[in-house]
Amino acid sequence: MHKTELIRNNQFSPLLFCNVEVLRYLKILGLALITVSLLYLMAANWWMLPDPVQLAIPMLILLCSATASIYFDQQEWVRQSLDTVSGLMLGLSLAMIGQIYQTGADSYQLFLLWALLLLPWLYRPNIGIFALFCVVSQLVLYFYFKQSFWLVRAETLYLLSLNLLTGLSMIYALRYYPVLRYLFIAVVVLISVVSMFRFVDSDSIWYLASVLVLPILFSAYFYTRKQQLETSLLIAGLALSFSILIFDLTEQYLQDSAAGLLVLALLIFSWFAAITGLLIKLLPKSRFSVIPLALGAWIAGVILAMLLLTYWESFSILMGIIFIAVAWWLIRSKPSVFLRQLAYCLWVCGQAAVLIHTQLLTENLLLIWLIQVGITLLTIMSRMHWLVVLLQLLLAHILGIAVLAEQHAFFQDQRLLTWIRLLNYSILTVTLITARYWLASAYAKSVNLWMISVLAATAIFQCLLQFGVAQQLQPHGIDEAIVFYILPAIWLLSFVGIHLKQFSWIQLWLIPAVGILLIVLGYFEIFIILVFMAWAMVNQQRLMQALSILLLIFWLWLLYYNLGLSFLFKSVSIFASGVLVLLLAYVLSSPKFQLKAGVVS
Repeated sequence: MHKTELIRNNQFSPLLFCNVEVLRYLKILGLALITVSLLYLMAANWWMLPDPVQLAIPMLILLCSATASIYFDQQEWVRQSLDTVSGLMLGLSLAMIGQIYQTGADSYQLFLLWALLLLPWLYRPNIGIFALFCVVSQLVLYFYFKQSFWLVRAETLYLLSLNLLTGLSMIYALRYYPVLRYLFIAVVVLISVVSMFRFVDSDSIWYLASVLVLPILFSAYFYTRKQQLETSLLIAGLALSFSILIFDLTEQYLQDSAAGLLVLALLIFSWFAAITGLLIKLLPKSRFSVIPLALGAWIAGVILAMLLLTYWESFSILMGIIFIAVAWWLIRSKPSVFLRQLAYCLWVCGQAAVLIHTQLLTENLLLIWLIQVGITLLTIMSRMHWLVVLLQLLLAHILGIAVLAEQHAFFQDQRLLTWIRLLNYSILTVTLITARYWLASAYAKSVNLWMISVLAATAIFQCLLQFGVAQQLQPHGIDEAIVFYILPAIWLLSFVGIHLKQFSWIQLWLIPAVGILLIVLGYFEIFIILVFMAWAMVNQQRLMQALSILLLIFWLWLLYYNLGLSFLFKSVSIFASGVLVLLLAYVLSSPKFQLKAGVVS
């Protein structure tokens, strides 16, 4: 089976794990699990270790990782991973020196020394070391100004230094690590927005300069290089900053009334529409020019929703229905970009009014959830943007959990967690079974991100249980069996049953074996995350891949803080998981199996 056929015909199948890129990540994961198991074992006995041993451990790891990175110089991903470990061990070594010898150094001095020691590692391209250096250097700047009290006495100087450091880091990133550009764009927009809030309070020209300089410089840079998405994002961020100024200027002229909110919504929408018009002239053939208009539509929709909720009371339900009907008609009539964003604005406003005022009148969450399900189906049939559909799915899921909480005495019934897990696993199982249909639709990204959010919600409830916040919800007896064993087993059986023909290769049975082990440990969601991550890598879905990796890290962190397990059990179980993952990667990457499976990387 060629790779293109694998992608088309075997969505979420075990054959995804035969891809070379997936196998590479499995090897990294296996090594990471074994390393984490050893760290858990050391953590269990850390305070019983002599000070010299505590100090020697990070230094020994630093020496081994630095030496190994030279040996694996030709394998880029291995070398960069080892160099990143070396960078982390540098900081840990400094922390241990400060703790053991009580140096009395300020925090910024520790981070400054760490940043300086990271610089030699940048002589070879390494995105992990660079990202670590950026974070550490920002901490150096912040702690220096805070601990020297300059943050209070000269905040403008801190902002100037912050802009300079961020600008230099972004220039370096654009030259050597362009994949980080979106992260830096988010940081630049955040600095601009915060600076505008400070400008509104103090009217200092330095804050206004902090608002303008970086967004304008880098948007001009991206524009000259014809990078349209980056240009649109920065200009949209700058427009968002100035919308804060519009709020401030109009507050003193517009009375706190329905007319005032209506005028404010029109002003905000008009402002973003004007910015979009300018972008369309600058980028006439770009589909990203409408980003500011979309942002303005959502902000204006929120303001109009406040208008309906605050002043028109029960009449808002009727107005909300009218707004939704007008928005639906506009979207179905294939309007211009401007009218489509206006339709989204009206939809948000109308939906908020209908849901909130119906709840205030009826106090019936089940009715609200049914209305939301209807609205979600309407958005899907109306062929709205995938982000709108995602938000509707998320809201329906949240309201479903709220209905379960209301029916079970708001976190007082022990069976609440069982029902919530049943809801989550029902969603995950149904989406797995119907994957070949929705993955071929226009809303594949919406459903994928929705499933990631369901897994995140499951992790949050697990976190509440482990830290005692919702200890009264801890399942017992049959509920415990359902939550931790039966529901995951149903998902795994569905996974095997759907792709049963592919398991004619006995090597592939190692994949459900990993799932069974994770069911026994009570962390089967990690297996689901691995399946999603494999699909994202094969289909080059970078956002899904990044979110899956972050969720995987979060679940491993939860395992560390599971108070019901001893450190020894955690260490042994994670070590066994790592060995099994490495065995899986080794078997599936063997030339004999790759040739037999006919998978082309």
